Amino acid sequence: MSLKREKSACPVRVVAPYELTRKIKIKPGDAGKTVLDFFDERFPFAGRTGWLDRINRGWIQEDGKPVSYVDILKENRELHHYSPKVKEPAVASDVHVLDERDDWLAVYKPAPLPMHQGGRYYKNTLLYMLSEMGYVNLKMVHRLDAVTSGVVLFAKHKESAKKLRSAFEAGMVRKVYHAVVEGEMLEPIIVKASIRRKIGFVFECGEGLTGAKPATTKFFPEEIESGKTIVRCEPITGRTHQIRLHLKHAGFPIFDDPIYGPNGDDSGQKLQNSAISLRSSGIEICELGIKVNH
Repeated sequence: MSLKREKSACPVRVVAPYELTRKIKIKPGDAGKTVLDFFDERFPFAGRTGWLDRINRGWIQEDGKPVSYVDILKENRELHHYSPKVKEPAVASDVHVLDERDDWLAVYKPAPLPMHQGGRYYKNTLLYMLSEMGYVNLKMVHRLDAVTSGVVLFAKHKESAKKLRSAFEAGMVRKVYHAVVEGEMLEPIIVKASIRRKIGFVFECGEGLTGAKPATTKFFPEEIESGKTIVRCEPITGRTHQIRLHLKHAGFPIFDDPIYGPNGDDSGQKLQNSAISLRSSGIEICELGIKVNH
């Protein structure tokens, strides 16, 4: 990663509009919300008025029957969201294999590109694109944000998935990222700040937050120029948006992050539809003989 960002052309993937019905299972944290509040908070891309229109059209159903926007959700309730003409945003398409063994597959994920289906994305996702390349039934053992590029590791079957997930949970995995942040970081920093969901796809960190999960990240400055720093980031835990949140918490936000950056909007209304200066540079699991860098 360089402080002087290259403006080279990036291959783009576009899919034709298509019909789709998605299944959505209600998690414990969303129980008690109305149907409208749930969709507006969880999938803010359509806006509250947009979701109300979809509900009134009968596109949100349960057991084949339309639901009301004031219905109260219960845990494990399964809803079906019908879309007659899905138009997915274009994504980066430069997906390529970095390394492969009988048990696992390491690939480069460009950005912006979601890992899996959800929200506005189904076919324009890493898992779907890998299935088109012949890699079917892959098991995710960790994730990258849609706006983050770099190394991603997949298991090829259930047995290897169990081993890899256990390694991640046990802290046996060394993950290295690089970010370009606003400000001059002069010495290494360790951030310990718990993380929880704030609204939709936006998270927050700090102390004393009810329901927040503990998180720790180590940061090491590598290059400083023109008020910005290239930082090596080593997350000890693996919470959603952890590096982005912890850099902001430390006073060194990723300079082009639309949500947590210097001019970020964490209201949950701003779309994340472009790559940011955060890259997964390497994954190492010594006990399993895995070492992948990019």
